Amino acid sequence: MSLWQCPICGYEKEARCKPRKCPQCDDKRDFGKKEGEKKK
Repeated sequence: MSLWQCPICGYEKEARCKPRKCPQCDDKRDFGKKEGEKKK
């Protein structure tokens, strides 16, 4: 699992695949992968 972050609102989601859009702000830009950080 990877931690992905929305470049607009900062929403974070832990998932295997990159989200298609942000569920918080509905932006469809690419989520950025946060390296070295995982939620426990």
